[in-house]
Amino acid sequence: MNFLAKNKLLFFAISFVVIGAICNFALNSYIQALVVSFMINAIMALSLNFITGVANQFSLGQAGFMALGAYTSAVLTKVYFADQWYFIPLTAFAGALVSTVAGYLVALPSFKLRGDYLAIVTMGFAEIVRVLFLNWNFVGGPRGYNGVVKWPDFLTSYGFTGAALFLTFIVLYHLKISWFGRNLWALNEDEIAAEVMGTPIAKNKRFAFLFSSFFAGLGGALYGHHLGYFSPASFGFLMSVQILIFAVLGGLGSMSGSVLAAGILTALPEILRSLPTGGIDIRMIVFPILLILLMILRPQGLLGRKELF
Repeated sequence: MNFLAKNKLLFFAISFVVIGAICNFALNSYIQALVVSFMINAIMALSLNFITGVANQFSLGQAGFMALGAYTSAVLTKVYFADQWYFIPLTAFAGALVSTVAGYLVALPSFKLRGDYLAIVTMGFAEIVRVLFLNWNFVGGPRGYNGVVKWPDFLTSYGFTGAALFLTFIVLYHLKISWFGRNLWALNEDEIAAEVMGTPIAKNKRFAFLFSSFFAGLGGALYGHHLGYFSPASFGFLMSVQILIFAVLGGLGSMSGSVLAAGILTALPEILRSLPTGGIDIRMIVFPILLILLMILRPQGLLGRKELF
């Protein structure tokens, strides 16, 4: 690792600590919760951007993987670890592994398909997962899962969620610029030409899907322990669409763009909520307008395929 890279890591580490200290000592719990929500949204955006932006596979199943991670981690923590918060990293990892296994099972038959057909299959998977939890009384059914153990304080939540975001970004970014990522870019540009050159298409797509599923499950587990409550309705189709919006706004193929978009779209609804609108949910008006303008003025997203650093 060269000197410049070391300086970048040092800069990010110092910035992370300073932001955490400011949030903890100078800001209220509402802003603190938004900061953690932003980091979870960024993890979800990164997980989708890797499979959709880099591997060019249109997936609408992130909410399903998110639900598997959330329910698995919550149940393990309550049933086997007596709601002790310091086991959350272990159960969150277990939730991510369950999502990965589910991703493998979905990928086996699905990657004979492409485009809209793949999106329909992954959307169907997410709906199957939601209905499964909706009818499973052991995890609360339609009432949702109550009493999920939460982090003891903001700094603990901030530190662990930030570490998860850092891990997600570093792994997916290095995969993007590795030989594996170059194979995915080749598939993205011209799948037929890549196949002629000997690139194992199905194998590369499946591996990309597994990485995406793992980090989606990790984000879902952190989401559950952040809120302390969730229900099957929390992981509906709109959740998958919201994650897709994060990825598209930042730029498909840009990891740092996903983080930037997650920050914008986490803060924007709260800013709009404070406007005097006479009881009208102005967010449902502003969001579509922003997306239409984005598609017209900058269809490649804020950063396109570029990175901030």
